Amino acid sequence: MSRFTSIRDVLNRICWHPNENRECYEVIFIHRGAPDDLKIISAKVIVRVGQQSFEYKEDEEKIVYIPFHRIVEIKNIKTGEVVWRSRKYRVE
Repeated sequence: MSRFTSIRDVLNRICWHPNENRECYEVIFIHRGAPDDLKIISAKVIVRVGQQSFEYKEDEEKIVYIPFHRIVEIKNIKTGEVVWRSRKYRVE
């Protein structure tokens, strides 16, 4: 994936393209109150990719809305490749 691709395009490809395995990807985003104010989720829990946000299933009954501007990094955990990274934030 090109580093110039939008977050939305990257998430749509990971989640819905038949050649991608969403279990191989993680999304790191700003989550106040979490350790280092960051939360990491597997892309396999994403249920919707919208115009400016995505939604993921936190448990059986709770869907969480995350705006794209809170995403810090999207990473392939199998290869270690960072497929998208915010210019504003860095994961150490």
